[in-house]
Amino acid sequence: MNLGLLLYPGCLPTGLFAASDLLLAANLRLGRELFRFQWLSPDGRPVACANGPALPAEPLGDARLDALLIPGAWRDADHVPAPGDDALAAALASLDHDVRLLSYCTGVCLVAAAGKLDDHPATTTWWLASVAGKHWPKVRWKLTETAVHGPRHATASGVNGHLPLTMRLIEEYGGTAVAEDIHAAMVLPRPGRHHTPFQTLTALLQQSPLIRRLVHWVEATPATDLTLPRAAAHLHLTERTLARRLKTETGDSAAHLIRLIKFNQVSDRLLTSTDPVGRISDLLGFADDTTLRRGFKRLTGLTPAAYRRRYG
Repeated sequence: MNLGLLLYPGCLPTGLFAASDLLLAANLRLGRELFRFQWLSPDGRPVACANGPALPAEPLGDARLDALLIPGAWRDADHVPAPGDDALAAALASLDHDVRLLSYCTGVCLVAAAGKLDDHPATTTWWLASVAGKHWPKVRWKLTETAVHGPRHATASGVNGHLPLTMRLIEEYGGTAVAEDIHAAMVLPRPGRHHTPFQTLTALLQQSPLIRRLVHWVEATPATDLTLPRAAAHLHLTERTLARRLKTETGDSAAHLIRLIKFNQVSDRLLTSTDPVGRISDLLGFADDTTLRRGFKRLTGLTPAAYRRRYG
């Protein structure tokens, strides 16, 4: 199995090194060279990566590949797409149809720009949600997923997205037992299967100063004191204006958004502490723990205990 590790200016090579280590571990476990990999760049020249060093590479166009791993780069949402991405996308678009593209974080955007994800399911990092939908609407985005293995290509979120992609490759070619042995021997974290139901809120924070101000107020206010009139007064807006702007920016009602923000705090406590629900209820200003439990299940479909087991 021939895997290419793609380098391009400003990319984060850490995941590529980690992926190559996992593939070497699989070869050692199997006692044979099942996985072969090579470092590639569009023109075969050394590449200056985000952390400074220039890494040697071979020409992408000359490689005989079964799959290509495409990392993310050190960028923010305002620089995706970035200057130079057109050339990178064109290089990916020119690859043979049989080459599987495995991409993660902002690397997914390069594959989408190449047209390789059109009509395919895919995911990327949460803060790219609005960018991805705007620039590449033909992709069937599944942004609540941390990894999506489509019929041809695979995508993952975050700078550690190489892990589910590489481990799936090892399992597919080397077998489940080999993948499990590597998980155990290398003490690897098991990637979460899904984002939590509150992930969309984090994406909204990137888009709107008004929502950021609302979040700060809601998080500092006891749950029993959360009302639209009080929120509007704090933000120096009329209730009608606040409700209209939030509906326009998020598609949700103000009441729903306020509940989402407060119960996101509950989620954080459930996942980062061992506090019982009663303690969390007191800390966040709910009338009682029954009110918290009922509202949390209505919003997420899970009891606090079930939510903690699934996502904790």
